[in-house]
Amino acid sequence: MKLEPIRITAAPWLTQGRGGRFNPLSAIARRRDETPRLGCGSRARLDRMYGRRPHRRMLDAFATICVGLAFLAQSGCVSITRTPVPADLADIVQPLGTPGLREWGDALTPAEVDRLLETAGPLLRERFGREVAAGRTPQVDYLALSGGGQWGAFGAGLLAAWTESGTRPEFQGVAGVSTGAIIAPFAFLGPEYDDMLKEFYSAYTTDDLLESTVVTGLIAGTALADTTPLARLIEKYITAELLDRIAEEHRRGRELSIGTTNLDAGRPVIWNIGEIANSGHPGALKLVQELIRASAAIPVAFPPMFVDVEGPDGRVYDEMHVDGGASSQVTFISPQVPIAEATRRILGRDLDRRVWVVVNNDLAPPHSTVRARLPAIGFAAVSSLIRGSGTGDVYRLYAIAQRDKVDFNVTWIPPEIPCPDPDEQFDPSFMSCLYEFAGDYFRTGEAWRDAPPFFATGLPDASQTSKR
Repeated sequence: MKLEPIRITAAPWLTQGRGGRFNPLSAIARRRDETPRLGCGSRARLDRMYGRRPHRRMLDAFATICVGLAFLAQSGCVSITRTPVPADLADIVQPLGTPGLREWGDALTPAEVDRLLETAGPLLRERFGREVAAGRTPQVDYLALSGGGQWGAFGAGLLAAWTESGTRPEFQGVAGVSTGAIIAPFAFLGPEYDDMLKEFYSAYTTDDLLESTVVTGLIAGTALADTTPLARLIEKYITAELLDRIAEEHRRGRELSIGTTNLDAGRPVIWNIGEIANSGHPGALKLVQELIRASAAIPVAFPPMFVDVEGPDGRVYDEMHVDGGASSQVTFISPQVPIAEATRRILGRDLDRRVWVVVNNDLAPPHSTVRARLPAIGFAAVSSLIRGSGTGDVYRLYAIAQRDKVDFNVTWIPPEIPCPDPDEQFDPSFMSCLYEFAGDYFRTGEAWRDAPPFFATGLPDASQTSKR
């Protein structure tokens, strides 16, 4: 795959917001006089992703884009060359030429399930074999981290408060999607990395993560922003030393995975980061860094990542991967793998399992009137779609937990929080506020729920019901 972009400098208002910071949707942003609010209704999801911006004159935007179109028509300097995977090889090609590094996150064939259990067997026996042989039932904890952009500060703050409480377990498995994929390696390695997470979600602005490519992106590119700065940050935190630590924990039988969306196949992919780290392949570190960047690549806003894979004949193809949230907002295991039955087959007995689901968003937004204008209607529709998808994913995990008798625990951001709306995609002041709020929320003892939102386990007491 060859990508040779040409960049055009747009009018400052198109590529910058308050303080000169980039906002890819500023050309069609909401009016400043809209009533601000928190939540995940008509505006909040996009507010969370892109920050609030004043309305800009669409005529100027149109003029700028026309200039860019004219220039590109003369130059012909944009070209994207790919070697996509043929459909009949989609289940066969392997990253790093190595099998067992990933699985589809939705439908698995019986052979794929068997291969997954074959891989998990030695790890589970290494981890729990002695306890089971002694007649004990080990307790096993899993952590699932959702997407949410800068709202990942909620998950980071909650983990830190959990550490302070002295009750945070060592997780047998950690799975992350989007911003959750950034948190996941540090949550997996334990409390000693809490300060690193706090730094990531408080020290950086949009300018530290993104560069504007709005005009070229709209005309002939793959995104409205260039995430090369984010790539440099990922390289700063995801180092060879950290990968060695992940490999060491993997050999102890623990599991770290992150989710991306294979856009060519239109399917979720669960990557076994521990297996990649333990592979010893010279390209392992680069692949893990690329996958974390891909998992956080919000389609259209951020560029996709092209992952090289090898066919059975040795030919190299590329797969287009984007934000894991495009197919699943949160995950921890394929629904086609019955955990309890698989564990009994491997160990001869079941385990005492708990799953902790951290949703870096809210799932119960307040009412909000939508302006009768195209951008506002579009934002409201997308927001509702994303929220519905995220809620559905939480219900899916709940169904898996009920089937396999896993103790289910979930937390999400309450509709109202004591933080001002973010001024940009990555607002350090907002993220610091949300980080501190998450800690306070955890300390109330009310953060964890045992069922998804609006899931009734019985008829409510009429005297305690209230309008939502």
